[in-house]
Parts: sequence; structure tokens; C-alpha cells
Amino acid sequence: MRTLLENIAKLVMPKLFVYVGLLIFLVIFYKATMQRGYYFGTIVASLPFIAIVIYLLLKNPLWSFVFLFISNYFVMGAMRYIYFPGGILMDIIIGFCLTTLIVKTTYKNEEWKRVINPLTLTTSIWLLFCILELLNPRSVVTDWATQVRGMAVYPFFMVILVSVLLYKYKHLKLILFIWSILTIAGALKGYWQKNHGFDHAELMWLYSGGARTHLIASGIRYFSFFTDAGNYGSCMGFSMVVFSIAAIYIKNKWFKIYFLIVALAGGYGMLISGTRGALAVPFAGYALCVILSKNWKIAISTSIILVSAFLFFNFTTIGNDNSLIKRMRSAFDLNDPSLNVRLENQKKLKEYMADIPFGTSIGFYGKIKDKLDPYYEISKIPSDSWYVQVWTQTGFVGLTLHILLLSSAILMGGYIILFKIRNKELRGLLTAMLAGTFGMLVSSYGNSLLGQFPNSFIFYICQAFVFLGKYYDKELEDHEQLT
Repeated sequence: MRTLLENIAKLVMPKLFVYVGLLIFLVIFYKATMQRGYYFGTIVASLPFIAIVIYLLLKNPLWSFVFLFISNYFVMGAMRYIYFPGGILMDIIIGFCLTTLIVKTTYKNEEWKRVINPLTLTTSIWLLFCILELLNPRSVVTDWATQVRGMAVYPFFMVILVSVLLYKYKHLKLILFIWSILTIAGALKGYWQKNHGFDHAELMWLYSGGARTHLIASGIRYFSFFTDAGNYGSCMGFSMVVFSIAAIYIKNKWFKIYFLIVALAGGYGMLISGTRGALAVPFAGYALCVILSKNWKIAISTSIILVSAFLFFNFTTIGNDNSLIKRMRSAFDLNDPSLNVRLENQKKLKEYMADIPFGTSIGFYGKIKDKLDPYYEISKIPSDSWYVQVWTQTGFVGLTLHILLLSSAILMGGYIILFKIRNKELRGLLTAMLAGTFGMLVSSYGNSLLGQFPNSFIFYICQAFVFLGKYYDKELEDHEQLT
């Protein structure tokens, strides 16, 4: 009899806990909803599930980083539908990732050894310089704190997180696969906008000022769930470069086909964005691929494609009936009015910035309203370029340091790929990532890309992978010896 009761208890008790838990959930949801409303009730009732998710993420920091990576891609687009402080949310997620990382690796020194690399040094130097900008007489701590995150803090922590958490080759492939899904999602959203129109939230964004730069004489510029078409087009061009090159080197034939599809999706997104500056991403990216390929067939074929594309856009009028192709072609026109306006603005800035070697202070740009302020004229000049944005805020000294650090990271990454990586597939994937980041650096001359979600995170994640290449290469070499 006792054994029978024990068996019944074993069967009933787990279900009883489930039913009691559901009952408690319903009671809490009902009470909270009746007293504070539906949204508050939903939040309260979701707390147990949030607690479970937090526990699982704490248990495995890698998935915390994956959550950060995905959130980075959608955070700005989501703000069109639900108002929330996107930057603060990303701060919280990054802080959570760092917390899980520290908790998980408190007594493990091996993981932290990977942080010691040239990319960590370059991002640290830039972060230190930006911190010292607080000594600028015009610096305001609140404005500085708002701007410095995207400019220097996020890059530094991205390198740290990738170096410690993504230490296996399969982690690189995991991030690449997730990125491919996000790229397809971005392209599909752009396709939907083009063929089915904008939804209510997107129309409200256009009516509130976005139409000035997106509903123009040459046609509609589509922006998917990104901040704007410029951000969207460059990110899609970044994806096109990375996945088209990766498709050449990846061994699995199904992944070859899949990555080619992703690259085409990225190219489509870049085209419908109408962002002329985004063309710099594939042109510069593929040019670097030619240098790093170590394969004369790939080098020659890529060079032929690049030259053909340049001749098509610069010396023909084929496709001008299509507004998107016509707009892209204008990127090669040195007499383009938009380009001339930017050059004139830079001439004006050069005069104003001559006596401000350390800039007007980080976070300053666009904040001056007093016409008697000596920096008022600088504040009026639009900053359409990432480098101009850095220049105005940190001066000639800051811009020079920034470009030197970014260039040195590309050069050192190229050296690692050419002379330190033996595995062909790994070398190809790292070439794809470095080529994409180089394309983004060039494209940032025409757009403010490196301080925006999601481009900034993806840029530094790709660079961090390149500098972890020797660890992946050793892992693959050890695996080959064992098998």
C-alpha cells in the first residue's frame, strides 16, 4: 500500500506543481490587470518567465551574447512601434553579458588571455583618448556620456566579449549563420516596403521628417527596420561582401548555395535603399579580397567583376530607366550636386576647426542654439560623414588618431590572414570579414555608420574574429591531427 501511494505521488506531484503554478500565474495576472491595466498585468505575469530566461543566460554566457547580437539588429527599428530608450536597453544587455562573463570565468584565466591582442590595444587607446576629451573646456558630462558609448565604449566591450566568449571555430560559424538569417529578414522587410508600402509606424516616421531624405525626386529610398536608408544600404552591402566571399571558401556545398542566396539578398537590400555611398562597401571590400585571396583565379575573376561594374556605372547609361540604378550611378559623378555640397561644407569646417585641434568636445555637435556662441556656425553645418563627426568633436588630433588606429587594425588583420592562417576555409571566412569591414570604413566617408546600430557591433565583431584567427587555426590543426 505504501509503495502504491509513493508511485501515485511521483505521478501526481509534478503535475500538481504545474497546475498550482498556472493558478498562481492566472491570479497574479488577473489582479495586476484589474488594478493597473492590461500592459502592467502582462509585465508582472511575465516575471517568472523572464527569471527563467535570465537563469539560462547566466548559465551559458554565449547565449547572452547571441541575444545581444540579435537585439542590436532590431533595437532601432522596434523603437518606431514601442517607445523605449534603445541605447539604455543595449547598455543593460551589454552589462548583463559582462556580468555573466565575469561570473562564468572568475577562476579561469585561460579565457582572458585571448583579450591580449592588438585590436584590444587599439580600441583601448581610442577609449582612453575619448575619456581624456572630458578635459575639453566645452565638454558636458551628460552629452559626452550619450555620444561616447557608440564612439568608443561599445567597440571596446565588443572586442572583450568576442575574445573571451567566442573562442571556438563553431562560434564563428554560429554568428555567421545568425547574421545570415538577420540579413534575409532585413531584405524581406525592404521587399515588403517596396511592394506593399509602409505600415502606420513607418508612415508616421516619414511624416515627422524622414520623408525629406527618403521620398525624393529620384525615387523612394527604402529602409527596412533600420534607422534610415543609409544605414540599411551599407549594412546590406556589408552582408553582400561577407557572404559572397564566404560562399567561395566554405566547404559545405549547401552552405555555398545558401551564402550565395544571402549575398544576393544583401545586394537587393543595398540596391533598393538608394544609398549611393553604400557602393563603396563592395568596391573597397572586393578590392581588398583580391589582395588577400592568395588565389590567382579568384583574384583575376574578382578584378574583372570590379572593373566591369565600374565601367557599367561610370561610362554607360544602361539601366537609367530604373530610378535605383540611375541613383547608384550618380555616385560616380564627380559633378554631382550632393557631393559638391558636402565638399563645400568640409571646406567651411576646415576654416572653423583650424584653431580647435582637440575639437568642440564629444556630444557637442548640433547642441548650440545661441547665435553668439563661437561654435554656432560649426553646429549648423550638417555632419553627413562619420569622419566629419569625429573631426568636429575630437578635432584634427582625434581624427588623425582614429584613422591611424582603424587603418592599423586593417593592416594587422591582413598580415594575420596572409601569414598566420593555414586552414583555407578559415582564411577565406576571415578574408570575407576583413574585406567587409574595410568596405565599411570607406563607405563611412559618405555616411555616419560606425556609431550606429547594428553596423558598429557587426564591424568590431568581425574584426575581433580576425584577431582570434590563430586560436581557430590551432584548433582546426589539432582536430586534423586527431582525425
